[in-house]
Amino acid sequence: MNSIKTLLIATIKIIEQNTTLNLALIQWYDFKKADQYCYGCPRLKLINSFNFIDVEAIQDIVHIIPRFNSNNEYFVNKYIF
Repeated sequence: MNSIKTLLIATIKIIEQNTTLNLALIQWYDFKKADQYCYGCPRLKLINSFNFIDVEAIQDIVHIIPRFNSNNEYFVNKYIF
């Protein structure tokens, strides 16, 4: 499972090449190392890995919620799909 947090969506126009790029700046999530699942949901943490990707490369929307009273811990809410 690859999960990302979208930080910015931008359209870049290159006039010389008559090209338009629709890009998203994303930050990656990774599994927590201990007990990767809790309540049947994947446990994630944000990592310091960023990329620009083509907006059309984003395939699905995932509902990620923070685990309260925890630092850098999130759940994928698999029950709303």
